[in-house]
Formats: sequence, C-alpha cells, structure tokens
Amino acid sequence: MKLNNNEAKKLEVIKKIIKNEISINEAKDELNISRQQIYRLIQIYNTEGEQGFIHKNRGKNNPNKKDDNVIKEIESLYLNEYYDYNFEHFFEEIENKYNISYSSLYRSFINHDIISPLAHKKTIKQYNEKMNNIIKEENIEEVTIKLYKSRMIEVEKAHIRRSSNLYCFGEEIQMDACAKLWFGGIPSYLHLAIDRATKKVLFGWFEFEEITRGYLALLFHIIINYGIPAKIKADNRSSFTANKAKSNENKHFFTQFGKICEELNIALETTSIATAKAQVERENKTFKDRLIAELRHEGITTIDEANRYLNEIFIPKMNEKFSYAIDQKKSKMRENNYSEEELNLIVSEKYTRIIDNASCIRYNKKYYIPINSVTGEITTYQKGTECIFIISYNGDYWCKIENQYYQLSEIEERDTVMIKESLVFSPKEKEHHKYIPPKNHPWRKNMMLR
Repeated sequence: MKLNNNEAKKLEVIKKIIKNEISINEAKDELNISRQQIYRLIQIYNTEGEQGFIHKNRGKNNPNKKDDNVIKEIESLYLNEYYDYNFEHFFEEIENKYNISYSSLYRSFINHDIISPLAHKKTIKQYNEKMNNIIKEENIEEVTIKLYKSRMIEVEKAHIRRSSNLYCFGEEIQMDACAKLWFGGIPSYLHLAIDRATKKVLFGWFEFEEITRGYLALLFHIIINYGIPAKIKADNRSSFTANKAKSNENKHFFTQFGKICEELNIALETTSIATAKAQVERENKTFKDRLIAELRHEGITTIDEANRYLNEIFIPKMNEKFSYAIDQKKSKMRENNYSEEELNLIVSEKYTRIIDNASCIRYNKKYYIPINSVTGEITTYQKGTECIFIISYNGDYWCKIENQYYQLSEIEERDTVMIKESLVFSPKEKEHHKYIPPKNHPWRKNMMLR
C-alpha cells in the first residue's frame, strides 16, 4: 500500500531528523505539529518502518456505512410510493423500519439526483435542466430515460407561503419589540405589528424602552386604519401577562393591555417560542438590515423624526415590496364603530381609585376633581365612592364614575396649616460687645506697674 502526499512528507522529514540534517524544532515548524508528535513518529519509523506511516483505517469499510442494497430499496420506495412526500415526512414514515439517519437519507437522495417536491423554484429549475441534458445523451436505456422523466418536477408545484392560504387578513396580528441603535447612537426599541396572512406591517412605533405605551400606540393605529383584529399574539412580557395570576385563563386580563383586549373582544395569546410568531421576528431582521441604514442616510437623530419616517415612508415602501394584497371578502377585521374620542378612552391606562371627603381623586401625589365635560361644572360624590382613573391615549386625565365619564382638573397645591401672627418673628442680629478685662486681670496689673 502506497503512502499519500501527507504521509510521504512526514516520512521524509523524520528521515532528515535521523540523519541529523534538520533539528526537531525545524521539523516541528515544517510539519506544524508538537515536539511530542515528532518523538512519536520517530518511534513508529524505528519499530514499523515506512508502512507505519500509513493510516490504520486505510482500505477498511466504515462500520456505520449503510449497505448499498438498503439505500437502493429506500430510494425505490420513495420514487414509487412516496414521491409526493417531502424528505422529512418520508423519513418519519420509514425511520422505524430502516435504521438510517435523516442526514444519511438526505445525502444519498441528493447524490442520486432525487429532490423534494417542496424544493425552491430555483433548485427545481436547475434540476430539470440537468435531467434534460442527461436525457439528450446517447447510449442511455429507455428505462433510465423514463426514470429521469418521472423525477422531473413541475415548477408550479413548488411550495408557496402557507400562511397566505391558511389565514385571513386580521385573523392574527403578531406584535414584538426589537432593541437596537436605530438612530442617533442611542439604544431604542422598535415596536412592530405584522399581519400573519398578508405579511403587511400595520404600524411601527419607537420608544426608548419596551413599554405598554408602545403597544397601545400599535393597537390604536391598527383600529383607526384597518379595524379591530380577531387575535393578537405577543411574547410573555408583563405588558401582556400577569405572572401572579392564579389561573392561566385570567392572566391576560390583569394587565392594562389585556383589559383593553377584553373590552374590544380581541383574543390575546402569548408565547415564549420565537418561531410561534415567525413573521414579526423575520420582519425585525429585515428592518435591522434596511431601516438603520436609511435613518442614518436621512440624518434622522430624534425619536419624533424616526416615527414619522417609519410610518410615512419606510413601512409603505416595505409593504409594497414584500406584502400581499388584502382580500376584503375573507377579511377577519371587524369594522371600527368607535369614534376617535371614544377610542381615545378605551385604549388607555385604567386604575381603581376611591373618592375622598373633598370629592377628589389622588394619583401620583396629586389631587384631581371631576368636571362635567359638557357643562364644565364640578361634580361631587360621597366619600368612599369607587371610580376608574383613566390616562387616555393622548395623555389627558379622565375618570369613570357610575358609568359616566368626567374630565379631571388638577387642584393647585397650597398650605393647609395656618400660623398665628404672634408666632411669626424675625430673628434679631446678635450684638457683639467689646471685651474689657477687669482691673485685677494680670495684664492690667502689669500695665499699672509699668
């Protein structure tokens, strides 16, 4: 058995060491191996000679290699019975019968010009060209030509995006936020809402943190521009789920966003698996590749400019390039029957409060009094009356008392403790008297004596 080039080079270097033509350090650098390996090769040469440099597995069959007959049987089974299965589906059908791994099956299929019916159109095109060239060659049996033709796949059978067929517009809206240095060298979070069926970006919003306010902005503009969706899918953030909820059924309705979805009859689903909301995750990657460069090119450094550019220029351009048209006949978006003023109060933050003995509501160390939005008069209620304190979408303060909405007016802070005039005094300046020592002081005595 002959040595290959690598083995012959090792043998030549070891012979030079034995003849003292080169040193061990020079041999180590030439072969790029350690000193210990050099000593080991010298020992192999002294005990086994040149044949010791030949790899011991040379000429032996791999014990894990599958028999060619088994491979042919599997290929024949696939071509005759499972020709319309993709490789993974076919592997699941036969893995209990044949002791073969998926990688071995895939490798043997590719080597023998068998491809999946769900391959990409580009792959199918190249494969069909290869098959046509083989058929045109001479000295090929008719059986082989028939087999090659049966392996050819129509380009029209290539897989399409599943969600465009299985889902309708508005049936599932996916939301997520992505942190990045989007503009101005400052970390910020891009909140996105994607329709699963059409791949359309419905709205985007920048905030400096991933907060509920960002997701409320998405929901508000989706309802205004498109309608009320059937379901929203998001991750397991505290904006969507309450970890302290005793039951899984009610965990969404302890959060501000969950309460809004309950009021609007929107199903809210959360998941910690990224692939469960693949559309919005993929869109995040696309936006990272494109939006950062455009914001830098446009010289945008503030969050207001970024939000304007995002929704007025970038998202419409992306939807035109990548999304599908909306089929209004199959749309699951419910018509929005709320006015913008009503929606402003629905998509809001709500907190339970108790009215005090001055008919006021305390929030964030400040006091507010209810005012009738029509007449402008102050409205009073008994102490202990429960109300809902509302921070509307546009930032105004409202309250809901006995199914009535009232605007809230802040009460100015003022001193509530009165001080008597007699207790009010101005501190007098302290008088400093010149110190005159007494006559019997030692210093004065000495002066008198002098």
